[in-house]
Amino acid sequence: MNPATLSLIIPCYNVQDYVQAALQSVWDNLSEENRQRVQWIIVNDGARDNTPAVIESFIAQNLTAKNVPHQYITQENAGLSAARNTGLAHATGDYVLFLDSDDIFVQAALDKILAVLDQYQPDIVEFDAQMFHQYSDLTFAAPTLFGDYFRDTQNLNPPSSLHRAFEENRWYVWSRCYRRALLHQHPFVAGKLFEDMMFTPYVYLAAQSFYALPEVLLGYRQNAGSITANVSQRHIDDLFFAFTMALDKMSNYPNHQAELRILQFKTWRLMVAYAVKRFLKTRDMAFLQHIQRYRAQTKARFGVDFGWCVGYFLGSLWRRWRKKWA
Repeated sequence: MNPATLSLIIPCYNVQDYVQAALQSVWDNLSEENRQRVQWIIVNDGARDNTPAVIESFIAQNLTAKNVPHQYITQENAGLSAARNTGLAHATGDYVLFLDSDDIFVQAALDKILAVLDQYQPDIVEFDAQMFHQYSDLTFAAPTLFGDYFRDTQNLNPPSSLHRAFEENRWYVWSRCYRRALLHQHPFVAGKLFEDMMFTPYVYLAAQSFYALPEVLLGYRQNAGSITANVSQRHIDDLFFAFTMALDKMSNYPNHQAELRILQFKTWRLMVAYAVKRFLKTRDMAFLQHIQRYRAQTKARFGVDFGWCVGYFLGSLWRRWRKKWA
């Protein structure tokens, strides 16, 4: 059996209602002629519901029955980042692709990604995604997550495209395919929310070539328990961790100072947005006061001040409110 071209990592935790659809979407969007080229790595991150039984049934009926390369790994619950790292430790393909276990591939996704890898051999392949609640929502005519970013279809190469990626992109891990060699020095930060912001940008800084595939290849399931649905202090703290990480990395990337400044600004801006959102919902000043404490820490440690973002966002909200009621 030839080595796999692509390792697909699927972390799973308490997704008994969704994991069958996720696994089936891989099977349905990968042609029979390409099945031997994809290594399935399914990581059961200590699920406590019926997730393992669903996975094992799918493996027996499809992967084992058809002799498709796969690994099924069970570990104690350690979180999404740790499960992804476990998958990476077992990956053997030249490229790596991630699928969250409540999302789905669509429109011959795997075949199209493999075709790009065969023709261009880029370090990173980017593709579009569409948010959905139920499968019937995926009409492929509604707005997508990356529509503006993919206005120009081209084989992208640094440095000009890299700056644009940092300005316009979103850093979801699951909306791109990566050359595995790039990931050896970039493991996921375990135990943090917004782990994608602590991973994907730094892989981009290590990459030499990109390919933008402006098609919706993934359905991103939005649900009430998503990270953006309920803001807590942990959200603010973990965003500040991502922000200081970007500041700490400045000395490691002397040729990418502009890109890291963009990342810092966008991370701080998101942190302020979450704090303001929480304040408007609860009228609890503690969240805004926490931002001020982080502002003071940043000024003292790095000599950087993004404090003006609070006023910027409050002003934006005020202008939006006035426009709505004018």
